[in-house]
Amino acid sequence: MSIPRAYAFRVDLPREPGIIETDLQDLTTGPERAAGTLAADALHIAPPKALWTKLSKPVPGLRVTGALGPENRARFVLRVPKEWNGRLVVAASSGITDENTYDLYFSDFALSRGYAFAATDKCVRRAVLDADTVVMPMTPESSVRRWAGRLETLVETARELILRRHGASPERVYAIGLSNGGFVARRAAELGFVDGAVEVSGVLWRADKGNLLRELPALLRATAQEPWDQKGIARAGYPMVDAKWKGLADLYKMVYWESSLGLFISDLDPSYAGAPADYDLDSRPGALAAIREFENTGDLKAPLISIAGRHDYLIPCAGHAEAYRDLVSSRGKADLHRLVFEDDAAHIDTNADMFPHVKPLMPRAHAAFDELVSWVEKTPSQAA
Repeated sequence: MSIPRAYAFRVDLPREPGIIETDLQDLTTGPERAAGTLAADALHIAPPKALWTKLSKPVPGLRVTGALGPENRARFVLRVPKEWNGRLVVAASSGITDENTYDLYFSDFALSRGYAFAATDKCVRRAVLDADTVVMPMTPESSVRRWAGRLETLVETARELILRRHGASPERVYAIGLSNGGFVARRAAELGFVDGAVEVSGVLWRADKGNLLRELPALLRATAQEPWDQKGIARAGYPMVDAKWKGLADLYKMVYWESSLGLFISDLDPSYAGAPADYDLDSRPGALAAIREFENTGDLKAPLISIAGRHDYLIPCAGHAEAYRDLVSSRGKADLHRLVFEDDAAHIDTNADMFPHVKPLMPRAHAAFDELVSWVEKTPSQAA
């Protein structure tokens, strides 16, 4: 496994304006599976192969790739089946992954049921220089402050493209998302530019409490030396790390904790020059003000189903899934929110390849999407 050792450089990467439309005999990952050319970012979040969506037949249709206007920075992919069911599913990539992130996780599932599917990289650009060095450009355009706006632009762009091809605009638009893509799906439901949303392992951004910029420094301090400080881990909001889960927590410490913290400090508080473990968000008024620009409100305008793993060692349930549930309730919108927990699930389903006791969440996400559609469209199954 490669581990990033360089990221968050304040440089830009080349942009490729323009839109390319291609008619394909199969919009699913079927051809890529056969050729062994699946996108690396799709594999990064996918569960073990046995759980991938079964593809019984090709899904012909239109694929559109390009960059979202007006500045042509955020990349996107739109797939519209020839036998389209009149509905659109949109997604923002999970973290520093690209617009192909959901190819296995959700695109195949949606396309095989007749949905159009579109995803964007949120304008999060990166370049892999060698096996273990990743340049993560940090420009104002790539900031987390812009991510929800990117998804809204994707909805507008996809509507126009579908209207031109099919002569009709989508009847319903649904958002899905994982991790920080889940945060964006929540914001879409709060802002009301989708008819409903499903989010998995979603990040809760709030200035007043919780927040990765508080949790991760505390977690780094609690795990600075062996044996780890279990009380410190609990105070940071994370699940206990016993013998069963120590290997997974070690992996998360090695790959995610410091790199994620560094990424968001670089975005929201670029003048900070101290050690990541010493970061104190409450003493950084500029960062707090930045978070207030894009934080979750809990004021849902559309139905939302949230899914969370109890052993997520990056986005802990206490400070994110449970805290968001409480935030929604405090706004009087509990009737628009449903929360599902999976005891043995972690942050991403790929962990099940290395740790067989980890239970993937993708099947839950697919079932939740069906539940959401029934909820929004009030089909007989929902009424029952």
